Amino acid sequence: MTTISVANQKGGVGKTTTAIQLAYNINQKDNRVLLIDLDSQANASSVFLDASPNSLKTEETVYAILKDKEDPKRIIKKTKWENLYLIPSSLALSEVEPLLTGNVDGFFRLQDSLEDVRSEFDFIIIDNPPNLGMLTLNALLCSDFVVIPLQAAKFSLDGIRTILETIETLNKKFRTKIKILGALMTMYDDRTTISKAMIEEMKKYLPVFDGYISRSVVVEESHLMKEPLSLYAPKSKVALQYQTITEIILNGIQKR
Repeated sequence: MTTISVANQKGGVGKTTTAIQLAYNINQKDNRVLLIDLDSQANASSVFLDASPNSLKTEETVYAILKDKEDPKRIIKKTKWENLYLIPSSLALSEVEPLLTGNVDGFFRLQDSLEDVRSEFDFIIIDNPPNLGMLTLNALLCSDFVVIPLQAAKFSLDGIRTILETIETLNKKFRTKIKILGALMTMYDDRTTISKAMIEEMKKYLPVFDGYISRSVVVEESHLMKEPLSLYAPKSKVALQYQTITEIILNGIQKR
């Protein structure tokens, strides 16, 4: 079983879209996949649930796992796609951060909770909030690999140093072996000089996937229709790009 965190402390870089696409695309390759939504905005949950995530009680969401150590088997939801499952998010997640900080096992609450279900899945994909708080730290500490979505902008470069330092610190302090699979350039415009320059600059700090995700309105359309992009518009440029990135990620994992 392999756990992949999609993480970046910056918002609006395509984390949720990437997590949704990876979960769906990997599932379509005959894998049992669990998507964990750790972002209180619950955007990933809204795509995979028939009802609104806001209609769920907090005890039916990841909130109960982190706050009350609830058995995840009771929380996991089936989606409309076979062998693709979801642990939904909750707006109440913001209340969990101080609780985790004040507990001895605060860093490992998610990892400990998942122990009994890991063997039931081939992959776990975690969509993280746009920060490096206790929720993201919980996700990183139970992850084998990290995918970092980035936009071609200077502030992305400034932020990347922080997440790299965080992962390095976790590996040293807790003797984990979290590996960065690579940075994924999103909302990319290959016609601009800044986009091309940023890829070369990013390569100085971490591996960058040999492929990128273009900016496209079809992404938001697929979210509104509550369908993964690869199902909503399978022949669109962005859907095909995510198919390529999925292959690169799976091949990268095999080589590790």
